Amino acid sequence: MRPAPIYTIGHSNLGVVAFLKLLKDNAVHVVVDARSAPYSRYASQFNKKEIETAVTGVGMKYVFMGDAIGGKPSDPRYLHANVRTMYDKLAASDTFQHGVERLIKGVMDGWIIAIMCAEEDPLKCHRHLLVASELELKRNIPVWHIRSDNTRIRAKNHLVKRDSRLELF
Repeated sequence: MRPAPIYTIGHSNLGVVAFLKLLKDNAVHVVVDARSAPYSRYASQFNKKEIETAVTGVGMKYVFMGDAIGGKPSDPRYLHANVRTMYDKLAASDTFQHGVERLIKGVMDGWIIAIMCAEEDPLKCHRHLLVASELELKRNIPVWHIRSDNTRIRAKNHLVKRDSRLELF
C-alpha cells in the first residue's frame, strides 16, 4: 500500500481565513505545528493558542510537535557556533526520529497531515531541508509543499543526497 502524502505549509503573514482555506482545499485533517517556538511577533493570529483554536474550530486537529521536529532546537549539540542548526545531527537524534515515526503512523492510520511552519517558501525552511528530506529520501513518504497561492510542489524534486548531506539542487 502506497502511503498518502504529507503536506507542508508556511503561514507567513496570511490571514487565518486564507490559511484555513488552503488546508481545506487540500483536504487536511491534522495540522502539525513544527515551529520550535510556536509564537509570532508579526502574525499573532498564528500564536499557538490562537491557531489551535482556529484549526479545531473548523473540525481539524492541531498537534504541536516543534519539540520533536522543530528546526531551532535549544540543545547546543545541534548548533554550529551556537547559531546555525546542524540538520544532519538533528535528523539522527532519537527525538527527531520519534517525531518522524509519529508522522508516518498518522499517515498510515489514514490522516491527511500538513506540517506547519512560519516560512512561506518551503525551500528556505526546515520543513523541507530537514523533515521532508527525511520523509522523502529515507522513508519514501511523498511530501508536497502547499504554497500560499495554493499551488503544490513535490519536495523530492528539490532534494539531492550527497555523502549523507542533503543539499538543494
